[in-house]
Amino acid sequence: MKYNMFFIGTVCSLMFVSCSSEKQEEKKGKFTFTDDQLKGIEYSASEIRPVMGELSLNGKVVPDENNLVNVYPMIGGKVIDVNFEIGDLVDLDKPLITLNSGEAREFEKEYLAAQDEYELAKKGYEIQLELNKSKFSSARELAYAKKDLEIAKAELARLKEVYKVYSITEGGKYVIKSPVAGFILEKKVGPNMQIRSDANDYLFSVARLDEVFIAFDIYEKDISKVKKGQSIRIQLLSNPDSTIVGTVKRIENMIDPETRTIKARVYLKNPGYGLKPHMFCTGKLLYSTNSEMVSVNKKALIFDKNKYFLMIYHSKTNIETRQVEVYSSTDEFAYISSGLSPGEKVITTKQMYIYDALND
Repeated sequence: MKYNMFFIGTVCSLMFVSCSSEKQEEKKGKFTFTDDQLKGIEYSASEIRPVMGELSLNGKVVPDENNLVNVYPMIGGKVIDVNFEIGDLVDLDKPLITLNSGEAREFEKEYLAAQDEYELAKKGYEIQLELNKSKFSSARELAYAKKDLEIAKAELARLKEVYKVYSITEGGKYVIKSPVAGFILEKKVGPNMQIRSDANDYLFSVARLDEVFIAFDIYEKDISKVKKGQSIRIQLLSNPDSTIVGTVKRIENMIDPETRTIKARVYLKNPGYGLKPHMFCTGKLLYSTNSEMVSVNKKALIFDKNKYFLMIYHSKTNIETRQVEVYSSTDEFAYISSGLSPGEKVITTKQMYIYDALND
């Protein structure tokens, strides 16, 4: 009798535990979210897309050589004034530097002599003109006087042009101005330096920076992935939260023998001059792999326990946690090699909240 009672009690206990376990499993499987809990949750359907590879690149801002000029001295002299430093914005009017120049004084001497010659020739011609009218001078003498005036006028005009081209000022000063309005990128001159007219090196490098390009390094193994016209997302190291979208406009054909790279150029407008020469940046370029695969929005992925998961939405009472295999990803999409079919609804916002609620 005692044995029967013990047996019956044991069976009842097991049945109670079994029922409790089933109810817990049932409760866990039918976890229901309230409308407030699901507020703000979004999902999107997975779909077949072309698989895009993503190439990460490094580059730097470079002035456009078509907007870059190097300023050379045309005559020699000693530097007495330097008005700009590297990074300064210059215009066409204000001198970059001023030189005290013996050559400039020689030009000034010639110019003053040419002015005197012109005034004498003009006066001589006027005298001959009056004499000719009074029959005291021949037509030949008048013609000679006119010829002398034309020669003197031409010489004076030549020296005026020299003054204009060389920017010579009174007192034999030679002024060097920038031929373009822009920023000084290089400066190789200082006060009291002696400048030679036959020097091969330039004194200033000036560039317009309203348009620049970014030169990206492309390694040999990646050359086939980069094409003209491809879009590239650019981030400056100085402003990593901001993204600039550009287009590859030119791919150079020469490989750098040291870095084993070629340059890809992306031209950009530069209002406000926020892009400064030699700034470093990174770029991400998408290229086609000629294959297709099921894909989802990358932000839907959950990485936990060295595995990837997605939250599949069937209904408020049926949200599934599913492990998937990720083939590759870009900033926008993740390509799933197994574990997901096209058309399934994948939660893309608050998925971590739901994952923790269902899997704790």
